[in-house]
Amino acid sequence: MIEILREGLHTTVQDMGRRGGQSLGIPPSGAQDGFALRIANLLVGNSGSGPLILRDDPGAAGLEITMGGLELRARTNMLVALTGADMGASCNSEPAPLWSAFLLRVGQTLGFGWAKSGARSYVAVNGGIDVPTYLGSRATHVSGRFGGFQGRALKEGDHLHIGPTNSDIQSLAGRHLRPELIPDYDGLRKVRVVRGPEAHLFTRESEATFYDTEWQLNPKSNRTGMRFIGPQLSFCPGRPKYLIKEAGEDPSNLVIDPGAPVGTIQVPSGIEPIVHCVDAPSIGGYARIGTVISTDMSTIGQLQPLQYASFVPVDHDQAVAALKHQESLIDESNILH
Repeated sequence: MIEILREGLHTTVQDMGRRGGQSLGIPPSGAQDGFALRIANLLVGNSGSGPLILRDDPGAAGLEITMGGLELRARTNMLVALTGADMGASCNSEPAPLWSAFLLRVGQTLGFGWAKSGARSYVAVNGGIDVPTYLGSRATHVSGRFGGFQGRALKEGDHLHIGPTNSDIQSLAGRHLRPELIPDYDGLRKVRVVRGPEAHLFTRESEATFYDTEWQLNPKSNRTGMRFIGPQLSFCPGRPKYLIKEAGEDPSNLVIDPGAPVGTIQVPSGIEPIVHCVDAPSIGGYARIGTVISTDMSTIGQLQPLQYASFVPVDHDQAVAALKHQESLIDESNILH
C-alpha cells in the first residue's frame, strides 16, 4: 500500500488509457507521456501495454505527477521505477535514481521537488496501482470524475492499494534503461505533425508561418488542450455565404463538428493553436491545421509552461516509421541489469 503524504500540484493514477469510448464522447485519458509510463512499467516487470491505436490492454496503472511536489510513504516493500521529468526525487532524503528500478522498503518515503526538466514524472510499482477499472481502464479523467482513485487527483491521506506482485522484486532491482535512450527535455522541442483536413482553409503564408514559428506554451494549458502563444494565423478569403449562414462569420468555424482524435491541432479564430490531449473531447468545430503524430504526444506532454516548441511537417509514412521506431525502443533488449 502507498500512503500519500503530500499530493503535489496535480497527481493522478494513469495507465495507457481507455479505448473505444470516443464515439460516445469519452476521451481515452491515460498518460500524457506514454513512452515514459511504458518504460517505467517495463523496468518493474509490469505489462507495459502498447500505443492506444494498436491494443486493448491499457497496461498497469502508475502515478502521473505534474510539475512535482508529491510525497508518499511505502506501507509495504515494493519495487518502483521513476521516469519522465527530473523532479529531484529522493528516497528518505537521499537522491532516487531515474529510469531505473529500485526497492522502496516499508516505512521509506519517496519525495519529489519541482520539475527541473520536463513537466511530468511517472511512478510505476511492480503489480501496478490497484484501483477499479472504468470502461476497461484505470486512467483518471478528473473533469469527468471517473476512473483512477475516486475519479479525482490524489490528496494528502489517500491510501492506494498495489496489485499482486508477478515476479521476484529483488531480482528486478537495478534494471535500467540504456542511457542513450533517455529523452532530453531541455531546449527547443520539435513536434512532428501530419497536415490537417482543413489546412487548405488557411492562407499559404499562414500555414508556412505555423511551421516556421517557435511557439510558446501557454501556462493555461492542461491535459485537455495545450495552447501555444505566437502569431495570429489568417484564413483564405471568400467564405461561401452558406458557410457564413450555417457556421457564422468566424472563418475557423466548421458547419459540422468533425472528429478530433488525440493530437488534433485546432486554431479557433486563428489565435493560439490548441493541441487536443488525452482528456480532450472527441469532436471539435474549428479548422484542423494538423495532427501531432502519436509518438510525439509524449513531447507535448513534457513541455513546461512558457517553454518553446516548433512543429515539423511529416507525411503518413514518416509517422508510421516513427511509431515503429518507438515500439522497437520499448523492449527488454534495451533494459540493462
